Amino acid sequence: MTITQIGIFPFTFKLKNPYVIAYDSYDTASNVLVRIETASGLVGWGNAAPEAHVTGENIEQTKEILTALMAPALSGREARNIAEIEALLQTLAPNAPAARAAIDIALYDLLGQRAGLPLYQLLGGARQRILTSVTIGITTVEEGARQARELAQSGFRALKIKTGKDWKEDMERVKAIRDTAGATMALRVDANQGYSVQEALRFIRGVKDCQIEFIEQPTPANALGDLKILRDESAIPIMADESARSANDVLNLAFNKIVDMVNVKLMKSGGILSAGHAVAVSAAGGLPVMLGCMDESRVSIAAALHLACALPGVLYADLDGAFDIVDDVAAGGFELQEGFLIPSDKPGLGIEVQI
Repeated sequence: MTITQIGIFPFTFKLKNPYVIAYDSYDTASNVLVRIETASGLVGWGNAAPEAHVTGENIEQTKEILTALMAPALSGREARNIAEIEALLQTLAPNAPAARAAIDIALYDLLGQRAGLPLYQLLGGARQRILTSVTIGITTVEEGARQARELAQSGFRALKIKTGKDWKEDMERVKAIRDTAGATMALRVDANQGYSVQEALRFIRGVKDCQIEFIEQPTPANALGDLKILRDESAIPIMADESARSANDVLNLAFNKIVDMVNVKLMKSGGILSAGHAVAVSAAGGLPVMLGCMDESRVSIAAALHLACALPGVLYADLDGAFDIVDDVAAGGFELQEGFLIPSDKPGLGIEVQI
């Protein structure tokens, strides 16, 4: 499968429901879709969702790196040599994981099509579906409860609640959401680095009866000592996100017993291959994994879902990033049924893109 053409397509998608997190607010999602065509006529699709706080990139940088560095370097190469290409891209753009992810996803889409298998089966086939959470941003107590009621009525079984601005208000919102959503709804919390250790501990004590599955990145990413304090003192499991950008980060977190769990994302890892390495390291270190996402087109959400269903080390999924995208140019890839995501059984990602 010789690579003959690479197309780069930047988009700024509007979000149906703008939202607030600890350090920012969002009403759009900037993505860059990548189309790789081979001499045999097969076409693979990938997607980058850069985010300065998580991947260290922005949309302009991602577009430039893909266009000026990566596309020329890949022309004429064998698309099946994914590890070789990943090593090359690491050399060319070590600080551009979302851009690398876009190429990697497109290559795996091609590989699945060439093999005639859906990607999750090609990569391991651990399961046929996985429960996903859906996010409620930082808002008023009343609005949080309203959204929880609506999402529960829509069939979702897991909610991720954004916190990190004011631990007292966060606590009241979480309690209201638990009361509204009912005892069977899985609740997860993501503070996006917003708390100090003391604020996090106060919040944790305040929601101790709310049956929270885990708290994601409560303190700043680089303050690993703070995470370890919380891991040792918290009655609720602590999950790393922004502190776990690579397999090396995950190794350090596991070896030093800094957290209980890890959120692995294609965008911060650099794609399916590197995310798979992070999952393997995490599993070896005894840390359960959640496959997470950014605000992303169905292209890369489908890729993350296929990986989540391929590997037994992935126990949780937070793959709601395409639900709020307005006018996504991609279709297919997965179905949503009663809160579960089911990957396509078509070869590769099972994605159709109209550009």
